[in-house]
Amino acid sequence: MKVAKLKAIVALLAVGLTLSAVASGETFPAGSTMDAIQKKGKVVVGTSLDGPGFSLLNPTTNKAEGFEIDIARQLAKKLTGSENNVEFVPVLSANRFAFVQTGRVDIALATATINDERKKIIGFAGPYYLAGQDVMVGKNSDIHSLSDLNGKTVCVVTGTDSGANLLKVAPKAEIHSLTDEKSCAEAVSDGRFAALTDDGAVLVPFVKLQPDHLRLLGKPFTKEPYGIVVKHDDVQFRNWINGELEAMIKSGQWQSMYDRDLKDFGEAQVPTIERY
Repeated sequence: MKVAKLKAIVALLAVGLTLSAVASGETFPAGSTMDAIQKKGKVVVGTSLDGPGFSLLNPTTNKAEGFEIDIARQLAKKLTGSENNVEFVPVLSANRFAFVQTGRVDIALATATINDERKKIIGFAGPYYLAGQDVMVGKNSDIHSLSDLNGKTVCVVTGTDSGANLLKVAPKAEIHSLTDEKSCAEAVSDGRFAALTDDGAVLVPFVKLQPDHLRLLGKPFTKEPYGIVVKHDDVQFRNWINGELEAMIKSGQWQSMYDRDLKDFGEAQVPTIERY
């Protein structure tokens, strides 16, 4: 390759990177995750794409929708200049942390609860939503309290803390694991399991889809603050995301997104960002 041609290519690449920075309106520290994302021109986000209200692939438009999707798009806009510069990668509860740890995704927005045990291996920005674990049963079930779950078969999703949490209040419940919430919900609906326990926010859509077959116990027994998953030691990126979440809350944007995506989930509990 001729020297002149090589110089021209290098110059064009430099211009492209400069335009990316200008478009986003921010200049990030060299070598930071924000800088790397800005240079590649998109944010890669791990998300479920099967959670109504939070992260769902619309079968008609083939576009991702929901509260977590909207947050991801706002972060992409700040990082790259356009909310469309985002790639959504489907994840499960069992692999969402690994996808972040290995760099398969930049962040994960996948109803992941922040807790001290998880902080030992992964980082969290947020919380961006406050949930509580609840129980879903059949419409005509004789289960009306948490103690009624003792001796009953209860479905939980692999990779969550739901089973361990339930055993603290119903120690004789029989815990069974399936790969996702939809599979568990179907198993409760057709009578294979007596109940499904998960965050109430996750269960509400299933009850709304089958109100004649399913009901929510309505007795939340944990506090589940959802956080944006980042690499464990990437404090700089975590702090930047926390700042953006605080800005969304202060400006009213968080509330607007909640009203659009989660209005059927009850009155919003505005979270307080936890920095650590």
